[in-house]
Amino acid sequence: MIVEAGLILLNILCYGDIRWLLLEQILLFPCFNVLKRKKREKEKHLYEKGFQNLLQSMMTSLQAGYSLNNSCRIALKELEELYQDQNNPMLRQMRRIIQGLDLHITLEQLFMEFAESTGLEEAKQFAVVIEIVRSTGGNMVEILKRTMQHLKYKMDTEEEIRVLLSGKLFEKNIMLSMPFFILLYLRLANPKYVECFYNTILGHLVMSGMIGITVFCFFWSEKIMNIRF
Repeated sequence: MIVEAGLILLNILCYGDIRWLLLEQILLFPCFNVLKRKKREKEKHLYEKGFQNLLQSMMTSLQAGYSLNNSCRIALKELEELYQDQNNPMLRQMRRIIQGLDLHITLEQLFMEFAESTGLEEAKQFAVVIEIVRSTGGNMVEILKRTMQHLKYKMDTEEEIRVLLSGKLFEKNIMLSMPFFILLYLRLANPKYVECFYNTILGHLVMSGMIGITVFCFFWSEKIMNIRF
């Protein structure tokens, strides 16, 4: 609904005629896939933050002498206190893990399923480490502690990179929206100045070209700032 309303408003701003809506949708269609991908990346980032909190809680419990399974149960309680929204996706995933433990499913299998459903490579690595430690023996607490510290350091580094890019991302959004704000200002301040863009086919083509160039700049900036971790 919000996207449809935005398309209609943009169509009115650029063309002044709803009949050109189809052309506008064709020009903007590639952007929708990028926006969907960014939405998935945002959800994955929320899982990364939740998994980082989970590792921190489990590390504290292991150092206190709790078993690996019990440390997961304690982590769930701490996450429930941390997140006000009890329908948080990370909480739902943790409840599934605890339910799996109650059904005597191995923790490494549960974390592997968690990694597959969320797309977190760190969770998959964590599941592999648990499986290796349990099959070969060794100081589980120390090995898991070092693994958690390594994963936490990796995720902290990724978070620092995201923070550094956030300022540039804001600048990019401002620059991409400037042509439309200028057009809106001209339409409100001096409509006759841009009247030729709305009353002629050539004017509509110029508007279409402007949207096309903006879409191209959008993809170009996305390619520059798209860092794969």
